[in-house]
Order: sequence, then C-alpha cells, then structure tokens
Amino acid sequence: MSSAALPILTGQSHQPFVQLIHPCGDSAEIYLQGAHLTSWRCVQNGEQLFLSRQAVFGEGKAIRGGVPVIFPQFGAFGPGAKHGFARNILWQLDVQASGASCAEFTLGSNAQTLAAWAFNFAARYRVEIAPGVLTLQLQIKNTADQPIHFTSALHTYLASSDYRQGTLSGLAELEYWDNGTPWDQRKIQTDNELTIADALDRVYFHALQPLLWRDQTRALAITAKGFKDVVVWNPGYTGVTSLPDMADDEFQNMLCVEAANVAEPIELLPGDTWQGSQQLALTD
Repeated sequence: MSSAALPILTGQSHQPFVQLIHPCGDSAEIYLQGAHLTSWRCVQNGEQLFLSRQAVFGEGKAIRGGVPVIFPQFGAFGPGAKHGFARNILWQLDVQASGASCAEFTLGSNAQTLAAWAFNFAARYRVEIAPGVLTLQLQIKNTADQPIHFTSALHTYLASSDYRQGTLSGLAELEYWDNGTPWDQRKIQTDNELTIADALDRVYFHALQPLLWRDQTRALAITAKGFKDVVVWNPGYTGVTSLPDMADDEFQNMLCVEAANVAEPIELLPGDTWQGSQQLALTD
C-alpha cells in the first residue's frame, strides 16, 4: 500500500489519526497515540463504541473510551504503572500493511518503554472492519535474550443508551473475582444472563466461550482468542465522579467488556510471539 491509501490526518488536540472506510460505509478512527481506536461506526446501527465528551487527547495521555491497548500490565497487577504504557505512547502506522478497511500499527522497545519495563519487545496491532464486524489483533514478540512475562487487555468500551437495560450472556458457570475483595475470594456465575444495576468491576476467568451483549438498540456477538479472561466494568453513579476525563452522567452510556489476560501472565521465551484477538459483530 502507498501512504496515499491511508493518509495520516489531524484530529482532536492536533493529534494524528487514521480513518478506515469500508466500501459498505462502515468506518473506524484510530489515533496513533496508543494505537487507540476511538470510533467504530456502522451503517446499520451507528456508533458502537463509547467515547467520553471529556476525553483528553494529548501526548502521554490515555483516551477515555474506545479501545485502549493494555500492555504490559493490566490494572495494578504488578509493579508498573496502572494498565501499562502502550495506551500512553505513540505507535507507528505500518503503511505497507494498511489499507482502506484495515490498519496495522507497531511499537518497539525504546528508551521510554525500557524506563518503565526493562525488556525488549516488538508489538503489532491490527484493526480491521468488515460489514458490521470489527476485528482487533494484538501481537507481542519477545526480542529480549531472557523470558518476558506480561498481562494485557483490549479495554473495549461498548456504547449503550443505558447499560442497566442490557444483558451480557455467555458467562454461566464461570468463576469470577470482584475488585475490592480478597484476590482468592472467588464466586461462580449462576445465571447465563448478567444484568448490572450500578457499578461493577469483575474479572471472569477462563472465559473462552462467545459472549452476547444485547441492549435496547442492537446485539453484539463478542469472541476472543488468545485472551483467557473477560473483564466487565462500569464505574457506576458514584465511581464516575472520581474520573476527571468522564462526565458524571456518562456512566450510563457505556459498558466495558474486555478481552484480557489477568490471572495468568503470558510467558514468552526469547524469539517467541504471542497473539490475541477480539471480534465484535452485529447480530440478530
């Protein structure tokens, strides 16, 4: 592909981004800061991702909404910065691997990453759209001379007119942990359909089966490969007030359903590559 096939545009706060437009009319926008997908709009149902109207766009800033790329640490599960550095750093667009409906971004270890995490790596992230379908693929290669260990996630913010009126199916019989309780205090999901009344911050373990999010306007089939866990999160009415980059009334308009590796860090030997993906597809 030539650079003319997928130009780098100037977006909010003068930050560079690329826009994908499928022949069917579906589109996506990805900022090079964090290789951050901020919009996935479908002709059939409109915008599918939540983006806060108070989101901050700027160097070193994580964008509130869309799909932040979490690497090499999920949350506070480790000694590094919360959710790692991948979402806060500038990625490079791979022009040769990109086109009208797909874009690939690369990030390699450098002085900035090595100051936060003392290991060499090479990351590649692919965003692809098809009619009513979004596919996200993350690859991590160990370019160090010793094993590396990391956790990761695709921190997907789904848009919803009111998440409390929706249901998330496919979690029955899974073990889960609620944030704020002891790590070894686990429960079992008894119902197949999860409804959420207010705040929730939960990790479901070994969630390998497809999920279905259904709200007032559409249904999304959610599948993942390479990620063993699923994180379901909403800050709720009280929690949103502590987030300066999210308006107090916006909590009701999103639900995070995240493909993740939380409980068991990925181990890569020198030269090895790990790959994980998440796919969202509009369905009946």
